[in-house]
Order: sequence, then C-alpha cells, then structure tokens
Amino acid sequence: MQEINISFSETGMFSKLILDYVNSAETTHLFYNYSLDINAIQQAITDKQNEKIDRDNLVQTIQRQYANIELSDAVASNINCLSNSNSYCIVTAHQLNIFGGPLYYIYKIAQTISTCQQLKLKYPDINFVPIYWLGSEDHDFEEINHIYLYNKKIEWQDKQGGATGNYNPESILPLIDEIKSILHVDEDNDLIQLFRSAYAQNSLTNATRYLLHSLFGKYGLVIVDGNDASFKQAFSDVMQDELLQQQSITLVEQQLQLLASKGYKQQAFPRTVNLFYLFKNARERIEFNASTSTYSVVNTNITFSQNEILDELKNNPERFSPNVILRPLFQQKILPALAYIGGAGEISYWLQLKTLFLHYKVNFPQLIVRNSVLLTNETLTKKIMKLGFTTQDFFQEIDLLKKNYIEKNTATDLDFSNYKHEVEKVFSEIKKNTQSIDVSLVNVVGAEQQKALQSIDAIQKRLLKSLKQKNENELLQIEKLKQQLFPNQSLQERVENFSSYYVKYGQSFIDELIQRFDIYNKQFLLLTTI
Repeated sequence: MQEINISFSETGMFSKLILDYVNSAETTHLFYNYSLDINAIQQAITDKQNEKIDRDNLVQTIQRQYANIELSDAVASNINCLSNSNSYCIVTAHQLNIFGGPLYYIYKIAQTISTCQQLKLKYPDINFVPIYWLGSEDHDFEEINHIYLYNKKIEWQDKQGGATGNYNPESILPLIDEIKSILHVDEDNDLIQLFRSAYAQNSLTNATRYLLHSLFGKYGLVIVDGNDASFKQAFSDVMQDELLQQQSITLVEQQLQLLASKGYKQQAFPRTVNLFYLFKNARERIEFNASTSTYSVVNTNITFSQNEILDELKNNPERFSPNVILRPLFQQKILPALAYIGGAGEISYWLQLKTLFLHYKVNFPQLIVRNSVLLTNETLTKKIMKLGFTTQDFFQEIDLLKKNYIEKNTATDLDFSNYKHEVEKVFSEIKKNTQSIDVSLVNVVGAEQQKALQSIDAIQKRLLKSLKQKNENELLQIEKLKQQLFPNQSLQERVENFSSYYVKYGQSFIDELIQRFDIYNKQFLLLTTI
C-alpha cells in the first residue's frame, strides 16, 4: 500500500472537541488524565498498579468464555499472562455488527493490536494485551443488522429483541449467499467458509467471537464479553450505588456544563439511573420514582421496592446492564487497562466521564482517537489525477469540486467578485450625489444596486450552467468518484464492509493495516492498494 497522511482538520469531518483534544489545546486539559503521547503510558502503568484488579477471576472468566474455541497460541499466552501484575490491556469496544460491520470496526481492532506492538517496543518489560470488549448487551438491532458491499445493502431482518449478543444467528446464514453473489466467489472461498462456521454458533456473541478470533487470533487479540455474572458481580458495588444514590447524573452533568462553557457540544446524555434491566428478549431502562421510592422497568409491569431491587442485584447481577455512561467505568474496573481506542464520537463521550472515574477511584485511561482511513486503488487514483485533482481534494463538497474543475479547465475567469465590487463603487458615488439632491431617493438607488448585483449573479450562474453542460462527462465522473470514495455522503469507513478487500488480499490486508497504523501519529490515512 502507498500511504499519505493528512491532518484530521484538513478533512472537515471532525468536531472542534476532537480537533482540540488531538492537538492538546489547553481548553481540553481538564477532561483527561494522560496526554496523547506514548511516553504517558509509563504514568498510566504506575497509576493502574494502585487498583485492585481481580486478575484470577478475569483469567478464569475469559477462559470459560473461550471454552468452545480452539485458541491460537498467541491468545492462550495473552489470556494467561493477564494473571501477572506486569501485564496490562489496551482496549477497544464495539457492537456485534454482523459480518464485521463497516470498515472502521476492523480498523479499531487492528489499531489496538498495532498499539500493543508499539508499546512493547517502548516498554519491553511489560506485557501489553489487545482487548476487544464485546458490545453484547447493546440492544440497537438496527445499528448492527446490515452491511454494504459495493453500495448494496445486505440486511438481517430477524429482530428477536433484547441484548443482541443473545440473538440466535441461524437466520443470518442465507445472507451469506448474497455476499457470495456480490463478491463473485465460490462456496469454497475462505471468507465464505469462515462466515458459515461463525454464524453456525448458538448466539451472536459466540458467532462474533469465532469470526474475530479467526481474523485476529494469530495477533493475540483477546475477546472479552462483559455480559457475564462474574464480571457483573465485581461491578455490583457501583451498580448498587447507582440505584441508591444516583451519583453519576450529577457528576457527568458537571462535566457537561464545563464542556459547554468551553464551547463543546454534549455527546452522551446521563439519566437518573444509568442501568438497564436484562431479561429474555428485552433490555429496558430502570427508572426511579422518588415519591414512592420504587424502581420500575420501562415498557414492562416489573417494579421493585428498594429492598427487592437490592436483593435482585445481589442474587442476579447479570440482569443489570450499564448504559453508555457506566459501561466505560465497568470495563475499566474489570480490566487492567491503560488506554482506550475509539472513534471520534466515542472519545467525545469518554471526555465527559473523568469526574465519574475519580469518584469511584477507578483510573481514567489514556484516550486514543483511532486513525481514520480512506482506501483507494491505482485505477481510482489515476482517474482522479487525470481530472487534475488529488485524493485529498475529494473531502470537499461535490458542488465545490465541480466548480473547481470548471474554473481550472476554462480560459474565462468566472470570478465576478471584481465586477460586483466595481458596481458597488459606482452606486456608492450615486448614493452620495442622491443624498445631496433628494434623500427620499436613496432607498431607490439601493434597490437598483441590489438588482444590478443580482443580475451579475444570474449571468454567472447561466455561464456556469453552460460550462457544466460542456463538461458533462467529466462532472459525471467526478460524481462517481465522490460516491466511490464517500458512499452515501459519508466516510467510506463508516459504510463499506471489509469483505471485498479480504477476498482480494486475504490476511495480508489485515497485516498491512496493523503495520500502517500509528495511533500516536494522530493523522487521517489515505491508503492506495496495489
């Protein structure tokens, strides 16, 4: 692959908060613990050593979760080394998107592995374990039930309700035939066989673990499912405090006010109780009624008194599920984690949570904004260059691209701003003369000036329209290229699935990503495949 790095700010795709964070703007310093620098990991190690992590329970639980998978040597070694006090995690997390979801799902995991490799070179005496935290408790089925291949949507429509990790994936299997047809591959293709084996598992959680272990197991990726009674038990003190004291809404809202005072927008919204209740085919919010001191589960007839809900938490902690506010605290309390790798949206809501972590005496990890990637190929690159553009130019809006093309490929200067300026000067003199003769006519002169300026704009638009017609083929090509690079007017990585690349390049595609990613580089990558 050929690589070009551009800054996040050049893309026009990132919020002010994220741009300020990656550039270490002073306005963001209050919202994180560690600078976005590899040297900061040493302090994170020192701070994490002060926490009591139940490493034995962590290892035993992960081993149990992998019971039905033949472990790679690298994964087995990494799981075992988590029991050692000199072993730490770099973590990413995501929902259980079918078939590997959009490209950035794969990027996040590849980057987590790459980060551990970089850290090992910097700190050879420490073990760094890449962790993928399964978003198995998430219930947003519509966010995980589809992929796009060559702009064609492949959709799983079997909505079963509740935590998606508990879904039976059997009805996904027919979709593999669609993928096979779109990719023009045979049944014995390695990826097709992998999909069939993965979605033959008995739950979407197990299917996702199987798929990701097959793709990333050789690199030592450890997949952890937080939806486990033993992990929930270890987090039950925080969940009990959430039920009784409702501290998190106050703590997070304080941070939100501070963020707003510095001009940043809110990303995640805390509730009075930031817990869901999990039961068969449902995951619903828990609400607290202060007037009756009772708890109810939204959209059900389930209610608890205070004593009843505390008994339920004690006896069945697995039925309680942290929401977006408490989930980061949950995983950080369970894992010996030094850093979290996430997309811009994720890091934005993590930046709201520092006071929550301080309150519960859980170390707030280094927050790493993952690299974003735009994949292209030599054929596309040649087409772009032939039109007189660079790949970077296509981050611009399509109308601006077309306008720039026309301006670069016509001898006539279409910038009429000088003409408008001259008209304004002429009418300014007319206004002065009018003022001295008849003040009542000044508004008439102003109206005529506006008409003249509008006429110039109309002429300019008609000329542009004429030039567009003359350059129709080239402008259509620009539209097609824009759609290929930014499908559905979004970043490519948020739409396209990895399958087309994996079918063409195999495991070397993932090898190349891991090699290229450098999270401390803080850049947007343009990668051209050969």
